[in-house]
Amino acid sequence: MADLIAIHAEPEGEDIIEQLESWLALARDGKLSSVAVAVVYRDGSTGDGFSKIHSLGTQIGAVAVLQSRLISLITRKDAE
Repeated sequence: MADLIAIHAEPEGEDIIEQLESWLALARDGKLSSVAVAVVYRDGSTGDGFSKIHSLGTQIGAVAVLQSRLISLITRKDAE
């Protein structure tokens, strides 16, 4: 039988609004063609969403780069 792991609420993200407003400004200026988002709610649950995607291959590549960047954060923390 698997052990149950409790997920506790993360602290509020201090830069979430700033980051979203930056992307919103780019979208309003017509500089973005699509967006994909992954979110972590305060209760530890997750969600995702994406806009209409004009170039699926390019969007998948962007998501892969993001995944790699996030994994490198874990790797750096493990090395400390």
